Amino acid sequence: MEENSVLTELRARVQQAMAEKDERFKEEVFQTEPYRNELKYLKKITFDYIHALQMVAIYSTRAKEIYDEFLTIHVIDELIESAIGVMSLVESGIHNMPKRELRYLIELVTKYVIIDYALMGDSLDNKKQYLLDEIPKSSITVIDRYATPFAARQTEFRNEVKDFFYKACAYVHPSKKQLDEQIRNRRNGHTMGYESTAMLSDINKLIFRAYDMILVMIFHGFGPSMSKDVFEQMLDNDKTWKYHKGKYIPTFRKDLN
Repeated sequence: MEENSVLTELRARVQQAMAEKDERFKEEVFQTEPYRNELKYLKKITFDYIHALQMVAIYSTRAKEIYDEFLTIHVIDELIESAIGVMSLVESGIHNMPKRELRYLIELVTKYVIIDYALMGDSLDNKKQYLLDEIPKSSITVIDRYATPFAARQTEFRNEVKDFFYKACAYVHPSKKQLDEQIRNRRNGHTMGYESTAMLSDINKLIFRAYDMILVMIFHGFGPSMSKDVFEQMLDNDKTWKYHKGKYIPTFRKDLN
């Protein structure tokens, strides 16, 4: 009986402590305007990204006989699926899994756009074989083969893809960086579901950075003529589309004129 009483008391204390933490975070973080704005921003950059991908997919049906053989078109559903997953995880206070997913997406799109250009006009079967035989696995060094749509910023773009990929590797493999972050967050009371506004802001910036680069490569794979149509018919008129203020999309759009 005495042991059961101790356990009951301990359980009550834990539940009380969790309830107090919930209430404190609601008041000091989750219900504040900065935090709510970051959640709105997360949704906006996600759905603006998805909207652009959907436009590419829809416009590609105008030349189905061509785009049926493009890896960058076939991957759009996966990109949208991942974007919804990333948003849902971040909304739940889960940040490391989205970082791993973003690394994968950067690698995926980089390799697919390179293959589409290397084997322009070739079949999907040959492109799949090229992926197997000619593209290094679990590496981003292939980015050095990528001829960006803006020659003046080619080196900058390549280096940024590498930088993003290698830094994200800290969340794919056990690393001191990831461990240090986890320990620091726990000491500050930022366990899963109790992230700070600054943490949410940081992951939002990372997501936006990744999607900006991914959209450039998707549009590049789609080609200048068709991409220009998408911008002129849909995106240019939407002044709230977040990627008008991206690092690389504006340069890509300018070069379409």
